Amino acid sequence: MTRLFTLLLIFSCSCLFAQDISRQQSLDSAALRYLRTANRQSALFQGGEQDGQPRSTNHPYLKEALYAKARLSYHDVIYPEALLRLDLSRDELIAFSPDFRHVILFPENVDFVELHGKHIIFFSRDNLPGCPSSGYYFLLYSGQCKVIEKVTATLMSENDGGNRMRYYYAFTTRYYLYRDGVYYTIRNQRGLLNALSPHKKELKRFISASRMNFRDNAEYLLTRTVTEYEKLTGSL
Repeated sequence: MTRLFTLLLIFSCSCLFAQDISRQQSLDSAALRYLRTANRQSALFQGGEQDGQPRSTNHPYLKEALYAKARLSYHDVIYPEALLRLDLSRDELIAFSPDFRHVILFPENVDFVELHGKHIIFFSRDNLPGCPSSGYYFLLYSGQCKVIEKVTATLMSENDGGNRMRYYYAFTTRYYLYRDGVYYTIRNQRGLLNALSPHKKELKRFISASRMNFRDNAEYLLTRTVTEYEKLTGSL
């Protein structure tokens, strides 16, 4: 009986030891995967960590608050599946590190980002007439002319009808057209046509024939019209 008990004890200890080894091997494997990932992407995780957002009824990020896989060119290195989100309130591009940190990328190192179907660049303000401020922009068109879009989230507040305040983010969108050394702020179809003179009449007919409307889909109208303009000028 004593011998049987001893054998059972040895067997039990052996199983526990084997389980411990298996568990440790899993932990070691996960640690190695982390180290490999962190080593490949270490340049992404050298910035400061973003603070939390104030409580609000919506969020200030592009499309969604969750991180999404994005194609990122950072300091001339391509990261095909970086986990990123774009904060439209603080104008910050955030990377999610393997050790669960929210790291603010250095904007001067961001060449471009493809996130949620948007081609995002960090635009640096220059001294050309009408130039908008530095920040993250969506590049809609790039040829002899360029069209960029800026979306900004602003934290707002209102009384909820009682004694409490409700906080939410309001979004504004601005479009800019670059042509011949000048930046134009495009607020409507008329502004676009004025910026693309002397082909206003041809482009107005083109827009009408294509049944496009600035209010319905400004991005589509801008890119199609600027493409047509470059065909008319022979630069495309």
